[in-house]
Amino acid sequence: MSKPIKLLEEVSMNISNEEKMQREDAKKELFSYQELVTITPPDWMPASAISEWDRLVPIMKKEFPLSETDYGLLISYCLAFSRIKTAEGEIRKFGTFVTNENTGVKRANPAISVQSQAMRDMKSSASALGMTLEARSRLALNKAKENTAVDPFESLVSNG
Repeated sequence: MSKPIKLLEEVSMNISNEEKMQREDAKKELFSYQELVTITPPDWMPASAISEWDRLVPIMKKEFPLSETDYGLLISYCLAFSRIKTAEGEIRKFGTFVTNENTGVKRANPAISVQSQAMRDMKSSASALGMTLEARSRLALNKAKENTAVDPFESLVSNG
């Protein structure tokens, strides 16, 4: 597994000027997409999803390049958050296991399955949104490396 790539502000070691320029280009690239202008959540979302939206969007708009292409994923993330919270309420209310009143058979509370799936959905959405700096910086640096200008003097030095 490769080491995570850090943006310039997070680098504590000495790096070359070329690496510094690549990291600066990568940072600029993160903010080159159409900025998210729809900052209000859809009115059909549950209250807990709207609460998470209201908490998350200002942070992401300030710290990360949130774009219009992220809108659907942001909704998915907030809905998954809401399902986790709702399922947790059901688990606290009825317990981890529920007993069938007719047969007396004990089984896992169905809310556990709902919560587990919502956690997977939330993790997937968070990863796709690049909610970790590692994910965003890796993508941006890889793109910056692909677009690195060719040094005309490099061929003279290497062919000597």
